Amino acid sequence: MVQWAIAATWPFGQSAVRVGSRLLDQGMSGLDAVEQAIRAVELDPSVDSVGVGGVPNCEGEVQLDAALMRGQDLAVGAVAGVKGFPNPISIARLVLEKTPHHLLVGEGAERYADAYGLERGPLLTASSLETWRKRREKQAQAEDPSLGGGHDTVGVVALDMNGDIAAGTSTSGLALKLPGRVGDSPLVGSGFYADNAAGAAVGTGCGELIMRGCLSFAIVELMKGGASAQQACEEALNRLICRLEQCLPVRNATEDMTKMAVLAIDQKGNVGAAANHGEFDFAYQTARDRELRIIRARIIA
Repeated sequence: MVQWAIAATWPFGQSAVRVGSRLLDQGMSGLDAVEQAIRAVELDPSVDSVGVGGVPNCEGEVQLDAALMRGQDLAVGAVAGVKGFPNPISIARLVLEKTPHHLLVGEGAERYADAYGLERGPLLTASSLETWRKRREKQAQAEDPSLGGGHDTVGVVALDMNGDIAAGTSTSGLALKLPGRVGDSPLVGSGFYADNAAGAAVGTGCGELIMRGCLSFAIVELMKGGASAQQACEEALNRLICRLEQCLPVRNATEDMTKMAVLAIDQKGNVGAAANHGEFDFAYQTARDRELRIIRARIIA
């Protein structure tokens, strides 16, 4: 029997790992563990970049993106631009298992969720509304009124007792984004990828940059070629940094719109992570020692 393992992006991923590890320890599938792990973060109003409490777009509406991928058969379910549902990851699960499609957006995804009785609920909180107001004021006063901030996607990768691998993501996206903007998180190969033949990877940071390199797919392909999870994360991210540096200053990033980070897991439950900045921590737990660890990712300088 395979020793399970699970990892999630950012310190707030601790709650995801706690929930997911309990399910994996009970013999549940990686897909179940990833979905329920992400639901826990989506419902936490203190996380201002995921689900309830996510900072709204420039018009004051919260639009959510989420995705799941099953490594056994490469099946994908994703949603984008969803409003009024606290748990978009569960809509993504419906897309994966109940439709012949991979991605539903906006009203179509919402109507599909209604058809299956998924719970609607408010997404705005007093805190997220106040954060939105302050950012709007700051943006209006800035010489460069570019969009910015708040792109800390929750990404979860898991290996279950059957040796199956899964990946999932959920985010409210960039704070003050244009209505309808979609980042890397629900895009297969960019924000997430899972393949039992190698492992899984997820990304977090500026989606407009991550999707340029199809980072998650690149990492999994490197693992398929023999690289460790850590080697694959470093190599894939460094390749993209080197390419982007020809026109954009993305190395040693200090601005939100240039920050990128990746997290991966292999077939044995080993993890790897890398970032182009020094602020990316991730949560990790395995059946081997059962200690939930918070680890600082290696910086690609």
